[in-house]
Amino acid sequence: MRTVLLANNRLGARIAALLHERGELQALVLHPPDLRTEAGAFERLPVDTYVWPDGLAAVERDRPECLLSVLFAYKVPPEWLALASWRACNLHPALLPFNRGSAPNAWPLVDGTPAGTTLHVMDAAIDTGAILCQRAVETTPSDTAFSLYRRLEDASFDMFREVWPDLRSREPKPQAPGGTSHRLADLARLDLNDDDLAVVDKLRARTFPPHGAEFTRDGRRYRARIEIEPLDG
Repeated sequence: MRTVLLANNRLGARIAALLHERGELQALVLHPPDLRTEAGAFERLPVDTYVWPDGLAAVERDRPECLLSVLFAYKVPPEWLALASWRACNLHPALLPFNRGSAPNAWPLVDGTPAGTTLHVMDAAIDTGAILCQRAVETTPSDTAFSLYRRLEDASFDMFREVWPDLRSREPKPQAPGGTSHRLADLARLDLNDDDLAVVDKLRARTFPPHGAEFTRDGRRYRARIEIEPLDG
């Protein structure tokens, strides 16, 4: 399926390489250079490449079958969504309808919402389109936002690789009602305040590897340590 990929980050680069190997990557649309990660991996692919928001006219002439977004940080407007002769889709590392929007690797650790990954049809809103496929990912009390991010990344790639060849045969299903949604700015409310500093001091006092602050959750014992980085001077 001829695909124009709007992507960033390591997962986007892995999907780009997979589509290129299959002969289905028609063009890339990337973040501006100062906001781009995995730039080298994208630049090695011998396809037409555009920097957002450029490329609309060129992609329209090529008429791709699929417009695919993977960790693309910009809201894709209707004129772009209309370019695909089949569908515009988004691979979002969350178990929709939970954790639409930003940082879906963080909120399952905060509020206990389920984690996972979803390939869905893109519409005018953010992460609200009908679901083509999804996969749950288990979380544990030892998870951090980083460790969960990596597992969501791997689960997203594995799911995509499995379903992509037969994706056209899947009937999109509307998302269940409810769910949650977050903006990147919402992460600021997870920053520590004065009331939290006593816990920070406990963790500092117990951080002496291999020792740490021990706790029990769901009948299992865990050990926690802390890393602190000065930001001023």
